Amino acid sequence: VIREEYNPVIIAEEYYRVGAAAISVLTDTQYFQGSLEDLESISNRVPLPVLRKDFILSDKQISEARHFGASAILLIVRILSLTQLQDLLAFAKELGMESLVEVHSEEEAGLALEAGAEIIGINTRDLDTFTIHPELIERVVRVLPSHIHAVAESGVTGKESFDEMMKHVNSALIGTYFMKSKNITESFRVLFS
Repeated sequence: VIREEYNPVIIAEEYYRVGAAAISVLTDTQYFQGSLEDLESISNRVPLPVLRKDFILSDKQISEARHFGASAILLIVRILSLTQLQDLLAFAKELGMESLVEVHSEEEAGLALEAGAEIIGINTRDLDTFTIHPELIERVVRVLPSHIHAVAESGVTGKESFDEMMKHVNSALIGTYFMKSKNITESFRVLFS
């Protein structure tokens, strides 16, 4: 448990007030205590694009995401075949949704590009050891064409790490840093000052 007092709607409203460009909503119940109801509540209350953050493996999950108010989904290259990734990207696009395609290496970035990804998230957290490798961002960005929107994922520990990441990417998906903070608004101001 990262945050004891956890009301996703109140947190999303605070993100909106401080200037977040979009909201990422965990919907995985088993590992992250998220839900589709959280997604729906947030998308109904916060006038920002909302991303369903889950282990998306099927069209059904994308349809659910759309039904519950998401405008974007997370697709993780590591858990999908190239064909699955291509099919899920195409289906999301048919529904008018964006896809954030998460990669953990230059090789995975190559697969994301081959599948047609336009927004690529570079997750610096090793999913086996949970260690953070901030240098991964710079390495992966080198293989991305300039038209790709690159997003930093994981690894923000403060202003210095954030500023270093932002030298290489267009935006950042920040969760743990804010969830560990006692004051999200102040933490947001520190990063963006």
